[in-house]
Amino acid sequence: MSDAYSPARLADRAEIQDVMYRWTRAIDRLDYDAIREVFHTDAIDNHGLYTGGVDGLIEWIRGRHRSVAMSMHIVANMLIEFTGPDSAVVETYNLTCQRYPAEGTAGLAALAGGASGKAGTATDLLAFARYVDRFERRGGRWKIAERTVVFDNTMMSEVPENGPKFGADWTVGRRDRQDFVYAERARGGLTS
Repeated sequence: MSDAYSPARLADRAEIQDVMYRWTRAIDRLDYDAIREVFHTDAIDNHGLYTGGVDGLIEWIRGRHRSVAMSMHIVANMLIEFTGPDSAVVETYNLTCQRYPAEGTAGLAALAGGASGKAGTATDLLAFARYVDRFERRGGRWKIAERTVVFDNTMMSEVPENGPKFGADWTVGRRDRQDFVYAERARGGLTS
């Protein structure tokens, strides 16, 4: 398309990138309302272990992430290719770091092809994947209409019992809306 870098298309690209960044916050903070907001209501998500609509995706995440003590989705290379005035194919590279406590090995085994780490030991999982999304602009807003997660590689490592610990006075991430970012957003007048 000849207008791929027009001011309007640059604004479209920025909005699509923001959707991806909001996804990472939503999934890592288990903010289910925010997860719902990045998808169109009739969107389909194929996460490998789950394929279906947004409500089912949220319920699957709610169950699967119950045993995930820490999660960080890092998005990197993002290629946005417009397929029409209101549609785009977006490939986003993703590195996910997650900590599974010793009692959370069933969730880890499901994601890691049966591997669950050493019994009685917490395990960190690194998953290398790509989101291949079909974005559509409807009602003036870009959102995900269809997602397929393409898995490229995974690595696991045991968490040593005597590993580094956070200090008592450090601000530590949380997997809920009590995370520090929500307090800072509220302080700045951001409510949604």
